[in-house]
Amino acid sequence: MALVLEILLGVAILASFFVAYMSARTWPIYQVVLAVFVFLGTVAFFYLAARTLATHNAWRTVVNRRTAELQRLEEETSVLRQGGPKDERGIPNPQGVHQLHRGLQSLTLDRGGALFDVTLEGATDGVVQLTLNSPDHGLVPGIVAFVFSQTPLSEGGRYLGEFKVVSVGEGEEATKVQITPNLPLTEAQSQRLAAATGSLTLYMTMPIDDAKLFAAMDDPTRQSLLPAGSVSDYAESDRKLRDYEQTFHENFVQQALLTDAIDKLNSSVARIEGATREAEKEAGYRQTEKANLAADLEKFEHEKKVIAEYQDSLATVYQQVRNSLKATFLANRRMAAQLTAAQLKAARDIDRRTDAAAADVASPAP
Repeated sequence: MALVLEILLGVAILASFFVAYMSARTWPIYQVVLAVFVFLGTVAFFYLAARTLATHNAWRTVVNRRTAELQRLEEETSVLRQGGPKDERGIPNPQGVHQLHRGLQSLTLDRGGALFDVTLEGATDGVVQLTLNSPDHGLVPGIVAFVFSQTPLSEGGRYLGEFKVVSVGEGEEATKVQITPNLPLTEAQSQRLAAATGSLTLYMTMPIDDAKLFAAMDDPTRQSLLPAGSVSDYAESDRKLRDYEQTFHENFVQQALLTDAIDKLNSSVARIEGATREAEKEAGYRQTEKANLAADLEKFEHEKKVIAEYQDSLATVYQQVRNSLKATFLANRRMAAQLTAAQLKAARDIDRRTDAAAADVASPAP
C-alpha cells in the first residue's frame, strides 16, 4: 500500500511540473514558482500525514496486541499464583503457586529434617563413617536417622536401615559423623550397606505413605520408583496407608521371634537327628541281632527236627521196650503163678510129709 501511495505522489509531482510549465505562459513566474512550492509542500505534508497515520496504526496494532498479551499474561500469572477454576471439591485446577507452596510446606513438615548428598566413607565393626556437605547439619549423638541410598531403584538403590548417631566431629571435623544401626540389620541390609556406593540421604523422620501422590504418577514414573510386585497396589488412590517405621519395627520383632523359633527348631532338629542316628545304630544292632537270631532259629529248627526224629525213634524204642516189658511182665506173672503153684504144692508136700513124719513119731514101734 505504501508503494502505491509513493507512485501516486510521484505522478502528482510530475503532473504539477507539467501544469506549472503550461501556466507559465499566462501567469507571472513568481506565481508559478509559489504555486509549485505550495503544491510540493502540500504533497510533503500529505506524505508525512500519511506516514504518521500509518505509524499510528502500526503502533496502535502493536499496543493492542501487547495489551491483549499483557492481559493474557496477567490471567496466566493469576492462574499460576492463585490456581485455576475450582472443581467440585473446591480445589483449584490446576493448582497455583500458593497452593503448591502450602503443599510443599506440608510435604516438608511431613518429611521432617533431611540431609542430602551424604558421602559414605566406610563401615567398620558395625560403625558407619559419613561425611556431610556442611558442618551446619544439626546432628547430635543419640539422634535416629533413616538412611536411604540416592542411587536409583533400577540401579540397586534401597533403604539401608535405621541408624543412631554415636559421634559428631568438632571444629574442622564437624562434617564427620559416625552412626550405628539402631535396629539390628538383616543379612540383606548388611550386604547392601557393605556394597553401597555413591551418596546417601538421611531422614530424621521415616517418610510417610501418600496414596494420592503415587496414584497421580504415570506408570513409567511409578515403575521407576517401586518394586515390580508393588506397582499395581500403589496405583490405587484409596488403598490402605502404610506406616513404614512401624512396619520395620514389627518386622524386627517378627524377625527376632522367627529367629528364636528357628533356633528352637534347629535345636529340635539336632536332637531328632541325634536320636535318629542313635535309632539307626540301634536298628543296625537289632538287624545284626536279628540276623544272629535268624541263624540261631535256623539251628533251633534243625535241632528241633533232629529232636523230633530222635523223639520218634525214642517213641518206637519206648513202644518196643514197653512191649518187651509187657511180655516180660506177663512172663513174670506166669512164672510167679507157676512159682506160687510150685510153692503151694511144695508146701502141701511139706505139710503132708510133716504130717506123715509126725504120725510115724506118734505110733509105737513094732
